[in-house]
Amino acid sequence: MKDSADSLMNLNTGAFNCQLIYAGTVRDNPEWKFALHKHDDLHEIIYIEDGEGFFVIDGKEYTARKGDILIYNQGILHQEQSNPEDPLVTYSCGFRFLPPVSEQRDWLIPREREPVIRPNYFSEEFSVLMKALFNEFSLRNRGYQLISQHLLEAILLLLERMIFLQNRTEKEQKASLASEIKEYLDIHYRKKLTLTGLAQLFHIDSYYLVHMFKNNFGIAPISYLIQRRMGEAMRLIATTDKKIWEVAKLVGYDNPNYFSILFTRVIGISPSKFRNSHTPGIYNKE
Repeated sequence: MKDSADSLMNLNTGAFNCQLIYAGTVRDNPEWKFALHKHDDLHEIIYIEDGEGFFVIDGKEYTARKGDILIYNQGILHQEQSNPEDPLVTYSCGFRFLPPVSEQRDWLIPREREPVIRPNYFSEEFSVLMKALFNEFSLRNRGYQLISQHLLEAILLLLERMIFLQNRTEKEQKASLASEIKEYLDIHYRKKLTLTGLAQLFHIDSYYLVHMFKNNFGIAPISYLIQRRMGEAMRLIATTDKKIWEVAKLVGYDNPNYFSILFTRVIGISPSKFRNSHTPGIYNKE
């Protein structure tokens, strides 16, 4: 989550402009399931205290387990089912934002974020708050409305912190993986490498690989590989008397004609002209 002006922590009214609609629990029901549905007038939070469940949120399938949090923005279609062999135990609540918050950001999690928050540093505290909210709302002792309201506010602010932490962690992981791929290309640029082969090597989808690499380095991985090869070729041509076909082979190209065409396209001049302009006096052995 971006640390932006529409964050609950940054709004002047914060999470205080919200209304709790219900708090509930699911337990002791191995066959529990809820068909595809949506809530047009409220947001929903589900905390998994134990067990495992299968969920569909906005058309995407998720498996969630103990410690996970599921977030349903209002109007988002979702479907839920407990694993009969490991039944769900959940605490949930439904609420709506009130003006002026609802006028500024009537969503709980940005649409581009994953609606499942995995366990992190704040999970234990979140569990305590969700249980306390359910108990207050269910027992309805004196002052429960006010206490429930404050518990909901604490839950929303803590949840926003957890969303931010997960997003930051995901970015760090993606940056680390992109760096690993770049390092691999830097070391193994002489090999016959393809996008499909790289994706298989790093156990990720090829489209995701391109997107992640480009986000981190501003260039597609195969384009980076070509740049790396051409840079090495320039060094060899300018500082050695190796033949052009030898240079081509050393940087990963068996076809010297293709190498020359690619070199000319990337660098702007042919390998032989580059040699003549950078190494006067060396006999051109192309």
